[in-house]
Amino acid sequence: MPYTTDSRGYNRLVRDNPGATRILAEGDSWFAYPRRYIAFGAPSNIVQILAERSYYAIYSTASIGDEVASMMTGEQKFGFTKRLGTNEFDIILFSGGGNDIVGRYDFDLFLKPRQSCAQWQDCIEIERLDNKLDLIESVYVELLERVLYYSLNPEVKVVSHNYDFCVPSPEGYELFDLFPIGEAWIYPFLMEKQFTNTAEQQAVIRFMLERFAERLARVESKYPGKLFIAATQGTLSANQWRNEIHPSPAGFRKIGSIIHRTIQRALQEN
Repeated sequence: MPYTTDSRGYNRLVRDNPGATRILAEGDSWFAYPRRYIAFGAPSNIVQILAERSYYAIYSTASIGDEVASMMTGEQKFGFTKRLGTNEFDIILFSGGGNDIVGRYDFDLFLKPRQSCAQWQDCIEIERLDNKLDLIESVYVELLERVLYYSLNPEVKVVSHNYDFCVPSPEGYELFDLFPIGEAWIYPFLMEKQFTNTAEQQAVIRFMLERFAERLARVESKYPGKLFIAATQGTLSANQWRNEIHPSPAGFRKIGSIIHRTIQRALQEN
């Protein structure tokens, strides 16, 4: 498959696939989630889905659990910037912001106990949530500015996405989809804050992610023709999730198709 996780492999991909669209993929588990049997089974992340197309040559540096702030600071920032300046990429594919909202020591910070509020909306700690969204938005701006300044290819485009409305459940990561070895990400915090009503749980998730999508749209409007956000929210049905925050292989395939179309749109825009 035309994707790799190291520079030598990428050089071989480009050499063996002349004319392929050259993609640098930086991001979180939506680009790096493992197959059911680790090395076998259906493609289980967006990069694997896109890499089925022989006209893409993808260099993936994505890592499970990454938050946007870590991607644009420290060693990850230096590595990303160096790759921009030493390889001619056509597309920078970016997935970030999800872990910053639903992660431990974040999601629970944005909620008051349900019993303390008349309506579920009153339980959202808006100022805290907006502070985090400010950070996420600033990182996207940092990403675009680095691409504009350091990219060896001045015509490179950035493509990202806005996730989808995950379905809270007690299921976390399961090895081979059989052996639970990880806790759920969202559900425990919702229960801790007395959000036991399923409809309200989903409403909270939708509220936060729609606000996230608004921030990405705002950055996109600042960089017309350079940043393209794939509109992936509202794509998946409840049975197309592998666990709380990761789609099933079939779900990732639907998301991947939308991102593929967005990449093609970005490539056609001058």
